Amino acid sequence: MIHRLLLICLSVPFVWADQQPIVSAIEFKGHLITKDYIIEREIQHPIDVPLDSAVARMDRERIYNLGIFADVTWRAIPLEDLTVILEYKVIETSLRILPGGGPVYEEDYGWSFGGMLRINNFRGRNEKFMLGGSTGARRAYFFTFNNPWIVGDHVSLDVMTGKSITAHPFLPYERNVTTAEINLGRYFGYNHKARVGFEWEKKTFSNDEDTLEYYYIAPQGSYIYDTRDIYRDPSKGILIVQGFYSHVEFNSDKQNIWWSQSYSFYHSLVKSKRKLTAAFNVSYLTAFGDVDEVWVSWLGGVKTVRGWSIPNSTIYTNVDNAYRFGNHFAIISTELRQTIIPTSVFTTDLFNWKQEYGLSAIAFVDVGFINRERKKLFGELPMAGIGFGFRIPAPMIGTIGLDYGWGYRDGEFIDQVLHLVIGQKF
Repeated sequence: MIHRLLLICLSVPFVWADQQPIVSAIEFKGHLITKDYIIEREIQHPIDVPLDSAVARMDRERIYNLGIFADVTWRAIPLEDLTVILEYKVIETSLRILPGGGPVYEEDYGWSFGGMLRINNFRGRNEKFMLGGSTGARRAYFFTFNNPWIVGDHVSLDVMTGKSITAHPFLPYERNVTTAEINLGRYFGYNHKARVGFEWEKKTFSNDEDTLEYYYIAPQGSYIYDTRDIYRDPSKGILIVQGFYSHVEFNSDKQNIWWSQSYSFYHSLVKSKRKLTAAFNVSYLTAFGDVDEVWVSWLGGVKTVRGWSIPNSTIYTNVDNAYRFGNHFAIISTELRQTIIPTSVFTTDLFNWKQEYGLSAIAFVDVGFINRERKKLFGELPMAGIGFGFRIPAPMIGTIGLDYGWGYRDGEFIDQVLHLVIGQKF
């Protein structure tokens, strides 16, 4: 037996030098919770054909992008008949169920205390289930459920319902929102995804003197073209998102629609475990219809132009700050993302715990334009933000980090802000 194995080991390199070995079987292992079919349906490499490392690598990326594994690897295992078994090995993230409570910070509103039960990979079917509530700056309760492939060929389902009460960031109103939402999506191949749905919402803005009530159904949809390799921290690829969101009000004749566009590009300048990636994004939002002041958009904060704080009532009432508000905006963002500690998995004997760790640093520049009139969008001087930050892997949310930025406009630095960042800006 030893002589036969030695012969195989000596023969395989010479055979493989001329052509790739035939894949006679495909196996996957390492999962304890996840159902077999969740992994199997992401594998596109056929059997009884020569090994294609590019296809195997893309299979590995698709499995990893499910967001339920700390690591995914593949290898070819040689057999006596000179064929190979293509094996995918997965490591499930241990932090799958999160019951608990604690302080929560939102840049728009401030500090709240919340409690929730969140389950990733619910029932081993890559479903996400969350039930929670909070008090403080946000008084809320909510329920969400997501299945990215519930039926047919990549048909997804998202359901959400809840209630939220917050103070408006800069208008003198308390905002009370009751909502229910359902969306269906479908992949067409692995790069194209369409999503349609609607939201039923009752939203009131109230203070001691006035109450504004909006009761509407909101048809919505999006189209996504995505060629990124790794969703959480892309090394290459393109992400294009086109979306619309509309209001059809029950208690008035008003109808509004918002059209959003986002174009992201990623390219690694240094291709290694400690990669250096250049990322570029252009985002655009425009509104149609009779848009009331309570729906006005603004620039500032981690989601738009970093280095600027979320505007408050003092900023809003100062006419010199009109350049920060509008119904139409365009934002250009550039980032350099340097991997300092490549993402790896550590394990402990205590509860067989498995967790990712890593560290990346970023440098960013954001430039934004906003106006109440579409034709005047680029007629004012832009807001700019420059700064730096870091990211670490985080289960359930992808990454978490901090960005520190300086806000610049018209020849001077005006603001400086430390932002808490959940996920990537783009």
